[in-house]
Amino acid sequence: MINLISIVLPVHNEFLNLGKLIKEWDIELKKITNIQYEFVIVEDGSSDGTKELIIELEKTFHINNLSSEKKRGYSQAVLDGIKASKGNYILCTDSDNQIKVSSLIENINNLPNGDIFLFGARTPRNDPVHRKIYSKMFKILHDLLFKSGLLDPSCPFVLGQKETFNKLPEEFLLKMREGFWWGFVAVSKKKQINFNEVQIKHFKRSQGDAGYQLNQMPGIILRNVIGLFKIKLSKF
Repeated sequence: MINLISIVLPVHNEFLNLGKLIKEWDIELKKITNIQYEFVIVEDGSSDGTKELIIELEKTFHINNLSSEKKRGYSQAVLDGIKASKGNYILCTDSDNQIKVSSLIENINNLPNGDIFLFGARTPRNDPVHRKIYSKMFKILHDLLFKSGLLDPSCPFVLGQKETFNKLPEEFLLKMREGFWWGFVAVSKKKQINFNEVQIKHFKRSQGDAGYQLNQMPGIILRNVIGLFKIKLSKF
């Protein structure tokens, strides 16, 4: 049973998306009378006015604001958000507004209990072509090493009990700083935590930067391959 759900949102330079996201999610979540919720916004060294926007949003919405003067990275932001969450359930998702509140509402009666995460599968995935090609190729290696059985092991939509999130060792989650959810699934499998995968709608980013560019991918792939093998060979 949900006493409080914490919605963890790592944020970096999302001035154009964040306000709309918070307003849309708040309107829909208020319609569920038996759900209490908070937004845990982990601001990661933004320079586009996002910091100031969050301060304004705090005046209206249930926001736990974690702000950093310098960029610490997506992975650290997610982990900081999980640690700061007050809810007994946590939903981790992105702040780019590509995943809508409907994905949570449609699964609110399908909440995981015990050592299991509800994991999203973007259908279809509306990202740049080079990112989709990389994911398909990387999934082959990930499946060979960890056999998760997931269709979309890098999807930023993960719902579970806080005590289950707390079972995952932070030092190993940080071995995949540029592929956090790949590493999250790998560490979870090694800890014998399972997944219930659900299809979610994924929308094209309408505002802001889509993240990693094509010329960055070779270095990212190499570092993520090394990270996966470090997790595979580690004992915890």
